[in-house]
Amino acid sequence: MKRKFLGLFLAGVMMASVVGCGNDKAESDSSNEATTETAAEVENQKADKAEAEDTTEEAAVPTETSIEFIKEISEESAPDIDIEGCDTFTQIVDKKLEPGMGYTNIDFGDTNVLMVCSGTYDNMDGNMAAIDATMYIYKGDEIQVLGKVCSGGTAYPLSTDGTYLYTGSNHWVCKYAVTEDGVKILEKASVEYTTDGAENYFYESEDEGDNSNYDSAGAEKKLNDLYDEMFASDVINFDTIVE
Repeated sequence: MKRKFLGLFLAGVMMASVVGCGNDKAESDSSNEATTETAAEVENQKADKAEAEDTTEEAAVPTETSIEFIKEISEESAPDIDIEGCDTFTQIVDKKLEPGMGYTNIDFGDTNVLMVCSGTYDNMDGNMAAIDATMYIYKGDEIQVLGKVCSGGTAYPLSTDGTYLYTGSNHWVCKYAVTEDGVKILEKASVEYTTDGAENYFYESEDEGDNSNYDSAGAEKKLNDLYDEMFASDVINFDTIVE
């Protein structure tokens, strides 16, 4: 009887151990599943955050309708030249410019500047034209960068009426005032085409004043007027650096 009781007791202990191990395993599996779900949630949150940041960055990229866009492409397109050690425009031309680049010494009203472009092309009208330029001016005994400009293609060479500077593209025109204080966009008009074929027109200015009264129709008229002014102005002729 003792042996039978002992056998039953041992069997009970073993059964409890098996059940206990099963419970531990179930708890462990449950814990692992919870950990896996938590890790997945964290990764999903990171992905959502990254996507939101990408969307924000894309939304912040300037479009052709903004002055910021014009400034960015001008900064990227016009040449950067280290003019250290140059005291005159002539020294910049002789020491710093590379073959293919162009230059001209020109007046905008009473402001004399050196314009340097990254390259020239034959405009087929007797001018070697350019679509970008960095402008330099004398300030006291120093030469300083006055500003950068660019157009959107060779159909729109840099041009001037003797006072203002014009740049353009298929979608926009800029009219600049060039003074010893800098290069300012007096007027910029542009058009944006939507996917359904609609046309939206915009007008901006860095000049002080209220431009909010220009609706799309008013901006369209401004754009046409600026195109007329630009095409009536003179293409700026650049001398080309040769080997």
